[in-house]
Amino acid sequence: MSEGVYENPEPFKDDEPDAMKNTDIDGQIYSNVRAFKPSPRDGIVASEPDSSGKRPFLVAAVCLGLLCVLLLAGIIGLSVYYNRAIKDSEDKRNNLSQSCSLYKTNATAERDQLQTRYNNLTEERDQLQTRYNNLTEEKGHIQLKLFVIEQHCQEGWRYFDSSLYFLSTETKTWEKSRQDCQGRGADLVIINSREEQTFLFNLHLRAWIGLTDSVTEGIWKWVDGTPLTTGYWGKGQPDDYGQEDCVEIYYGQDDPVKTWNDENCHKYHDWICEKVV
Repeated sequence: MSEGVYENPEPFKDDEPDAMKNTDIDGQIYSNVRAFKPSPRDGIVASEPDSSGKRPFLVAAVCLGLLCVLLLAGIIGLSVYYNRAIKDSEDKRNNLSQSCSLYKTNATAERDQLQTRYNNLTEERDQLQTRYNNLTEEKGHIQLKLFVIEQHCQEGWRYFDSSLYFLSTETKTWEKSRQDCQGRGADLVIINSREEQTFLFNLHLRAWIGLTDSVTEGIWKWVDGTPLTTGYWGKGQPDDYGQEDCVEIYYGQDDPVKTWNDENCHKYHDWICEKVV
């Protein structure tokens, strides 16, 4: 090799043109370079650029890409999972809210029904209590009435339709008869119904009753001051014959109902007292 570079059997000649010298130099350089390049037969192989150093970087890039893909897939999966979990949680919460609302509505309705039933039972209890009190009071009245009736019946009174009637055993004027009734805690009888009129007629008496027009002629009033509304006058009565201002019930009439007769208040007749019990 050194011989090809440094030894030249023919020395340069200065008398050659410059162009020729430059060409010869360039040619000698390229010739020396070709001579310097080893050949396969010399046992030296030309070195090629080695690409094995790039492989670790390529593997790392591929692994990094796969890792990114896996991370992205994991993120997407987690996102889907959490979104589904959130949706399920919201659905459960909505269902629970609806259930609570329905339960509250049903509970309120049931409470109102129970309150209404309680109020009805309370009202019914009060009504029963009032009825019981009334029955107790009525029982007391009945017992008292029975006692009064029993006592008065022993003294000659008779009982009919919540009233006691006393039949006299002597005769007096209308005014004296009334005084006797008042002394017994009663008054001359006031006839309020056809049934009462029939009951008194069947006593077979001609007796004073508590009806008079002595205050105003022609205006008949009972002894309690109430005006006459229904009268059971006998035929042709009242006729006011001889200043007749008081009324008697007269058994001798033909009609068992129409038996009243106006009579002079100073005449003497039996009388009938009435006491309401």
